[in-house]
Amino acid sequence: MTHVRSWLPPEAVHRAVRDVALRPCVRDWGAAWFAARSADVAGDPAAGPPPLATRGTCWQLADGVVLSLADDAEARIAAMMFGAPDDVASLTSADRAALDIAAGACAADLRSRLVASLRLGGAAAWRPGTVEPGTGSWWTWRVADGGRTDLLQIALSEELIVKRARAALPPVAGGKTVAPLAIALADQPVTVSALVGRSRLTTTELAGLAAGDVLVLDRDLTAAVDVAIGHRPKPLRCTVDRHDDRLQLTIV
Repeated sequence: MTHVRSWLPPEAVHRAVRDVALRPCVRDWGAAWFAARSADVAGDPAAGPPPLATRGTCWQLADGVVLSLADDAEARIAAMMFGAPDDVASLTSADRAALDIAAGACAADLRSRLVASLRLGGAAAWRPGTVEPGTGSWWTWRVADGGRTDLLQIALSEELIVKRARAALPPVAGGKTVAPLAIALADQPVTVSALVGRSRLTTTELAGLAAGDVLVLDRDLTAAVDVAIGHRPKPLRCTVDRHDDRLQLTIV
């Protein structure tokens, strides 16, 4: 399986992670359910291996999302909702059952909000109780209430984060084609020169040249000479003619 992240530099992945708007989702969820305390993302997300099913309660989405609650999260959620004590030992079995139902509804609402916030579609289905081992890196957000130890964790696979970043890119403009090479280079200026001839000298002879010395070339100037394009000889020939006080090249 080809990893989606392979073509992205690390800074692009970090920017995509920062663009995941989990904090507003968690704050809106906390404001809807808790009156006495608040819930918020604690710190920055941390990169690591795939999450393991080592926490009290967890759910997983095939898209690459894991939501896991701390061991005492249900009791603390109930306490945040109703002002009940965190210690469930003092509650009756009927009280605990009612609080468990309420805490379950609260957690279910968070799962629905995560699906909407991550734009995963209404068909996304959570699997409770197990976390399948995966590959690649994952990023984990801690959620705490009122500065206490973390209440739950939300883990997203890096592959999902990169896919979301790619989906958010603007569409590629269509209808534009690249001009043929001959048209694209039509206005490119080039240097045209005539190779009137060559002369071979030794280093000593070259060093001894002075004004008025004559160099004998290897060809007759009245004959056609080679043409160079951009200082490279080409299969063209021309004559060198005088026109008024200037020289001109005539292709032959």
